[in-house]
Amino acid sequence: MSNTSPRIRKAVIPAAGYGTRLRPLTNIAPKELLPLGGKPAAQFIVEELHAIGIEDIILVVSPHKIGIQEYFGHAACGGDVRISYVYQETQKGLADAILRAEDAVEGEEFLVALGDSVITRAEGRELPTKRLIDAYESNSADAAIIVERVPLEDAHKYGMVAPIGEAKGAFEIRDLIEKPKPEVCPSNCAIAGRYIFRPEIFDWIRRTPPGFGGEHQITDSIKLSLQNGSRIWCVVLDDGENRYDIGSISTYCEAFTAMCMLDPQISPIVRRVVEEKAS
Repeated sequence: MSNTSPRIRKAVIPAAGYGTRLRPLTNIAPKELLPLGGKPAAQFIVEELHAIGIEDIILVVSPHKIGIQEYFGHAACGGDVRISYVYQETQKGLADAILRAEDAVEGEEFLVALGDSVITRAEGRELPTKRLIDAYESNSADAAIIVERVPLEDAHKYGMVAPIGEAKGAFEIRDLIEKPKPEVCPSNCAIAGRYIFRPEIFDWIRRTPPGFGGEHQITDSIKLSLQNGSRIWCVVLDDGENRYDIGSISTYCEAFTAMCMLDPQISPIVRRVVEEKAS
């Protein structure tokens, strides 16, 4: 039984991308349905959201990717979670994908979980997304973001946050910088695929011009809201908590192996094979 406050009841999972970096695998199945051990990636995300009390999940899909609808149908987790779908006809960026869900959100606060990022909890601890909700609610934030610590030399791969004060536990930020050079990076905390927004984010998205690659970036929309007085809080992943991205073949292989090792039935097999190959 979840002890989450009922304020956050809905979540949006953007899952309309074509997964071009994962071809030929995504010629067979959407990247969100690629297996991570014994389950599709999206199943882990849906179960994560169910565990923190989410009742409604809105999947943003492409009309050309019907496999996700066929897999989930309109309910998950024994019927406890309702599943609905909205379409992103053209790939115009993450902010545009979130905007497609505006009507389905129905004016409520909501969580966004990227469909190609799986987050694991540390043993004996609550889920990081539960801490995200707590930070959002207890600090009267306008938005909240999970972040992870990354090497500064990799900052150019991520959206990075600029903390107000020390970047520990939960903290407020003053800025976000998309893919900065290490020498100007304001911290080692990178955006990690989980957000909470008030419905006002949709207005900020509409005001956001296209950014990198001609797409509408959610980082730019959050930055615009910050510049206009919004308060944004972050929660950093602790030791033993990990985010696994499945955006490329190399990161997918890492995620697959990691999730296999968390499965008590599969992990002995994987460990045996690795040890045999290493000997």
